[in-house]
Amino acid sequence: MLRKWATPLTIASFTIVGITGVLWYFHQVTGIARWMHEIIGLAMVLIVAFHVVLNWRPFKLYFKRPVGLAVIALGVVLTVGAYAWPEAEGRAGGPPNFAAFGAFADETLGTLAPIFDTDTGTLIARLDAAGYAGASAETTVEDLAGSNTRAQMTVFSAMVVDAANAGQGAGGMGIGAGAQGN
Repeated sequence: MLRKWATPLTIASFTIVGITGVLWYFHQVTGIARWMHEIIGLAMVLIVAFHVVLNWRPFKLYFKRPVGLAVIALGVVLTVGAYAWPEAEGRAGGPPNFAAFGAFADETLGTLAPIFDTDTGTLIARLDAAGYAGASAETTVEDLAGSNTRAQMTVFSAMVVDAANAGQGAGGMGIGAGAQGN
């Protein structure tokens, strides 16, 4: 009775986790697909263990064959290795927008001003209005916010806000969310 469920459950869970994993890799995952991938992936661990227990006698043969043993050992080494070595500095993963903020955090305000379609003086004035006093053309976002990405995001947000043209979008040029009704 149990044996007739072990292989179909293993195949079904692998199919779901495999397809959602590939779609996730290409950034085509939905909320329900993410849930399915995570929950069914966890369930798959139990399902595969169940499958191995029910098929223990043939499974033991893989430990006697050099190719089977090598594949199993390689899987274990790669999995342990993925968690044993720290990632290279600057490659901590996370959302891409966090990486973008980190990439610009050590640039000077003079370098960042054209990105915000403004001049350095205006950028400094926006930061001053937001409470970041004492900034100069050579100041970096990291100087103002430290290495905390969320604090850096707050500084970047302050650079976008043009108090004189609030609601007009980026740079007060009528571009952006505030200008949609215009």
